[in-house]
Amino acid sequence: MVREVKLIKDIQAQQRGWTVKVVVIEKAMPRVSKSSPNKYQRLILADEEGNKIQATIYGGDIHIFRDTLIIGKNYYISNAWVKEIGAQYQIVQNNLQWTINGRTIVEEVTGDSEIIVPAIYNFVPFSRLHTYIDSLSHVDVIGIAIEIKPKKEIITNDGLEIVQEMTLMNDNMDTVMLTMWNQFVNNECTQILNIMNRKPIIIGCRLKVSSYNGISLSTKSSSSFVIEPEIPQAAALSIWYNANAEKAMDIICGRIGLETKSLSTLPSAEDIITIKMIDNQLNTRRSFWINGHIKVTNLIQPFWYLSCEKCTKATRYEFEQRFNCLYCRHDQVKAMPRCRVIVDLIDESSSLNATLFENQAENFLGCTAYELMNKSDGVI
Repeated sequence: MVREVKLIKDIQAQQRGWTVKVVVIEKAMPRVSKSSPNKYQRLILADEEGNKIQATIYGGDIHIFRDTLIIGKNYYISNAWVKEIGAQYQIVQNNLQWTINGRTIVEEVTGDSEIIVPAIYNFVPFSRLHTYIDSLSHVDVIGIAIEIKPKKEIITNDGLEIVQEMTLMNDNMDTVMLTMWNQFVNNECTQILNIMNRKPIIIGCRLKVSSYNGISLSTKSSSSFVIEPEIPQAAALSIWYNANAEKAMDIICGRIGLETKSLSTLPSAEDIITIKMIDNQLNTRRSFWINGHIKVTNLIQPFWYLSCEKCTKATRYEFEQRFNCLYCRHDQVKAMPRCRVIVDLIDESSSLNATLFENQAENFLGCTAYELMNKSDGVI
């Protein structure tokens, strides 16, 4: 009997009596809901035309599908519960989601005669990450996890949070830092740390690109990871690393205690805008290239302040006095001077205030924060 198979786009809310053949693109670690103690697990599925759907498994049903719905494998799924999803929870271009539970029929696709649907990713090369800095867009990347730092607790505007930093490398030996937050630290980071000896290939989906340390990545609540994926790109990257492991290790050893290499590149003419144009683009991005000049108009401002040597948060402790930082949670850190200067950024269209910190401020002023401290009494 020929199985009647539909496409994801053909299935409507609350529809029953259907079967769709899909590939599992993502299967996130189980999470605890922010609004309740209940657990959920999110999946992204795609059909042979590339249509995608978000699916969720809840509570005790998560264990039922622990050893099935494997990333990269193909399944026939019948009669999952279909309902609309709020825009704030939508992570693919589909306003519907499936709920998979113990009553959902899930069968793995087998046999040479079956059409195998490939996993679908749109990876952004490391060399193009700068085009996404501080924008509302997210990126998917693939890389080798070559280093992972100890987790730490920090204080943010949202309270106490846990972070852990990981360094990814591509086949050009470019590196980028990925900051994992909260549940990603307790779940994915723990899993990755257990296999760091073999330098696993990592896929990160829906990551935020920021200008921290030049260019870096960080997780969002909608982010997802695939660890050691079975796709051609991962296989090629693994072969490349095995052939270049010694050189890669030289980079790793040479970077101990240093910041991740910046991937920043000079902008093209199309990337540069005028200051007057910024307001119209703030709803889609937060970083801009401006061609202008810098001028200091406030000469009585404090050009330095004392801060935690680890997180650079301002402190009232004296120079080199040791204290326990409440922001980054490091103990016995020193209070050290940090340079800061408020300037006017001016181009032919308008002007705006900007703040330079640390090396940029010191290079602009032509002196160090330590030298400024010895010349001035002004602190914040």
